[in-house]
Amino acid sequence: MTTPTKTFTLLATGLALLALATGAPTPAQAALDGSTPMLCAVSTVMECDAEGKCVRITPEVHPDFPSFIRVDVPQRTITAGRQDGRKSEIKAVTRLDGRLILHGGENARGWAATVAEDTGRMTAGIVTDAFAFTLFGACTAP
Repeated sequence: MTTPTKTFTLLATGLALLALATGAPTPAQAALDGSTPMLCAVSTVMECDAEGKCVRITPEVHPDFPSFIRVDVPQRTITAGRQDGRKSEIKAVTRLDGRLILHGGENARGWAATVAEDTGRMTAGIVTDAFAFTLFGACTAP
C-alpha cells in the first residue's frame, strides 16, 4: 500500500527527473538570463594577430588576463575577478534564442560576449584593428 507521503515523494522525484531529462532550466540556470550577477570562469584564451596567426594565452604568457570575470547586467558592468579595479561598461544587452548577448567597447577596443542561458557556456571576443582575443568558459550564478 502506498501512503500519500510516499506518492508525493515519488511524484516530486519523477517531476525533477523529467525536468532534468527535458532540459528544463534549474533555478541556478534560470539566473543566467542577466537578471542577477554571474561569475564566469575563463578556461581558454586565444590571441590572433592581423596576419591570422593565433596562439593560446596562458597565465605564464599573459599573467594579467583574468581567470574569472564578474558580469553584473543589472549594474551594466563587467569586472575582472581580481579586485584590481579593471571594469568595463556593458553598453547593450540582448536576449536571443536562449542566449544572453552583451556588447561594449572602450580604449579603441570592442567586445561582445554570449552566454547560453541553459548551460552557462560563455564565448567572448575582444577586437581591435590589429589583434583579437577569443575567450571560452562558463558562467554561473554566485
